[in-house]
Amino acid sequence: MTLPLNQSVLLESRTLRTSAITNFSDDRALEILTKAKAIIFAVWGGSGWATTAQIAEYFEVTESAVKELHRVNGAEFRDLETKTLTGKELRDARQKLCLPSKTSQVRVFSALGTLRIAMLLQQSEIAAQVRTIILDLVAAVPTVTPEPPPITAPALPVEQRLHTLVLAMKTLAELTGGRLNPYMEQQVKDYAANLLAEHNRKMLTPSKEHWLGVVNFAESELGRKVPLSGSHYRGHLGTWVRTFYPHLGSRQEDRLVNGTQQSVYVYACHDQVVAAGLTKAIDEFFAHPNPAAALRQARAFSKKAVVTA
Repeated sequence: MTLPLNQSVLLESRTLRTSAITNFSDDRALEILTKAKAIIFAVWGGSGWATTAQIAEYFEVTESAVKELHRVNGAEFRDLETKTLTGKELRDARQKLCLPSKTSQVRVFSALGTLRIAMLLQQSEIAAQVRTIILDLVAAVPTVTPEPPPITAPALPVEQRLHTLVLAMKTLAELTGGRLNPYMEQQVKDYAANLLAEHNRKMLTPSKEHWLGVVNFAESELGRKVPLSGSHYRGHLGTWVRTFYPHLGSRQEDRLVNGTQQSVYVYACHDQVVAAGLTKAIDEFFAHPNPAAALRQARAFSKKAVVTA
């Protein structure tokens, strides 16, 4: 917003007065006031405050003029700009603010409140100087037009994505004569399971935990395809980690595997130590010429097998 550089805008508009000082702190307000004339605020309750008499002395007007100005415009003063001290607050502040002992209540103003008075007070040369300083500061702030956010297509609901996936799979099955490649079929099931898991995760309290099976970790985090058969197939990989790296964890969860819920070992991949251990184990597994022989030598197959995902 650009303000015309004349003081009448501050004297006449409550909205512009508030807008002009919205981004000022008390310290900044004190700097502005001090440029026009020296002023001291007594620190009480963690903030600087001055009495009506002190404000009147600063602006070189009568105390009654300041009181009348606040009476007429009191509604626009915020709590951080002025307050009336009574009771315990008054007793606590009396010495700091040098108040007479017989005073039953007193109004005090912060540096920001004093700025607002300067923007309201017409019969004061000091107030006019303060208004000029405020207008100069406001005019010096460049007008920035925020760039509109990029237009992105909204993500489709999970239900619609799953429905589209089912239709696509039916069409693909018809084109291929019924049965899909087992590996492709498993990939599709994993994708559907991940969609549901992501949907359920968003419905719960956000968590930084990230639990994955060793095959999922190898493929999604390391980009390594784990074959369904052969010497380095996925079942051997899970057994390798449980046999040679048991310290990485032994947590099991029921997850969808080959279309059925089965118990699967999962690992805390949000833990850097665990993630580094899994990476090392996977690298060693694929580097070994015959992991099955190494597992037999370690008597790994004598234990009850658990599905690896």
